[in-house]
Amino acid sequence: MNKKKLHIKSKGSNSGKAAHTLKGAIPSMKPLGKYLGMDTFSWHNPDLELLEKTIASFPFDLLWVGNENEIKGFLDKNYVVETKINRCIVYGLCIDNCSNKIISVPSIREAINHLNKLTFKPGILLFTASDSDSEFSIRFFEKYISETHLNQ
Repeated sequence: MNKKKLHIKSKGSNSGKAAHTLKGAIPSMKPLGKYLGMDTFSWHNPDLELLEKTIASFPFDLLWVGNENEIKGFLDKNYVVETKINRCIVYGLCIDNCSNKIISVPSIREAINHLNKLTFKPGILLFTASDSDSEFSIRFFEKYISETHLNQ
């Protein structure tokens, strides 16, 4: 198995350095800079075991935006790092919010609208996508973040 090296550009935070120091590779994790004061990353098709190691390496708590399969799959495994997850926003699902930790919304746009109310500093914002629309979802989120940086 050929492992790729990840080159994370740190934008004034320790989060990128922490993610970079993991053994092995984080082939799809992408640093996006700061959004609402939080170190922001996107990750297309995350591996749950590698995701656990990554969350463990983060120096701050996490606000995670993702689809039901990955968030539910992660939380169902009862990973030890679950305590580092402050909140989750599940997009693409419109059910009653079943816990204080998980908010369910029908779309990515709605998930982004919730971020203003849920951010904390210092903190990490992670957006993941692994469903059938994952490429669109990642592009939409990354474009939104980059356009917001230009307007700040």
